[in-house]
Amino acid sequence: MRFLRLLFCLCAGALAACSQVSRSPRTSQLVVLDIGHFLTSPGASTPGEVGGRVLRECEFWHQYAGEVKQEVQRAGFRCVIINRGNPPTTQPLLSYARAADVSYLRHPDAGAERYPSRYFPDRVASGMVSADYAIYNRAACIVFLHHNSLSNRWTSGASPSVILRNKYNGGALAEALRSTMECEILNHGMPNAGRGCRTEVRCVDADRAAGWLNACDDAGIPAAVVESAFLNNRAHAAFLATDSGARAYARAVGRGIVRFMRISPSIQRHVRANPDAPDQGSFGYAEESRQLHVPGAKLLIR
Repeated sequence: MRFLRLLFCLCAGALAACSQVSRSPRTSQLVVLDIGHFLTSPGASTPGEVGGRVLRECEFWHQYAGEVKQEVQRAGFRCVIINRGNPPTTQPLLSYARAADVSYLRHPDAGAERYPSRYFPDRVASGMVSADYAIYNRAACIVFLHHNSLSNRWTSGASPSVILRNKYNGGALAEALRSTMECEILNHGMPNAGRGCRTEVRCVDADRAAGWLNACDDAGIPAAVVESAFLNNRAHAAFLATDSGARAYARAVGRGIVRFMRISPSIQRHVRANPDAPDQGSFGYAEESRQLHVPGAKLLIR
């Protein structure tokens, strides 16, 4: 009888330990960089030529994401660059992609079609494949490389530079990116009429980027979206149109990531306790979602 009781206690203790481990995210030292949008739907663009060309969001990051990666790797961290679309077939994009060793997930979402995360199916967004890549690889963090634009007309002066982040895990990452952009880029080469950069949580269903950020949050992965440059701002575009300015901008993003990675081991990760408990980021919370039929999406809100 004593033997059976001892065996029961040992088994119970082992099960409890396993339960605790399973609730803690097992992350690697991998940094994932996601080039926003895809080549046939390249995202924001300048209203006209600047420096003799039109700047396009996806093409810009194909050319300069490698600079971000080099900064991260120079600090001793692993780094991969991904893009949700298909590989380029023409120059110079083909050379940029090969030089940066971009991995293509071959899931372009034509028409901004939304679909669920394979790991948290109540999280729904276009481009979700990139978040799922980070979750599958237990990334230390993921940074979505984007630019912004407020209209198809040129503006001058200040633009509302922002780093979007996930609710529970993204604070330190977003702050590292924000402060680095303020110290090195905004009003230090790239004019913004004295205005700095802010961070903003995105977590409500159907809000732009919320699906990716929520899915990563559920898995305990810090995630941020860089939206600090506006391509319809003449001063921002003029800075990014120069090779030196573009490299400086990309390297600042890399240094912000490195600042986060150096403190990352001391930061406790938050993991979603119950994936079946709905919240404001669950599919169906927004009226827009309730009007859609998304195959595979888990509807927790009725």
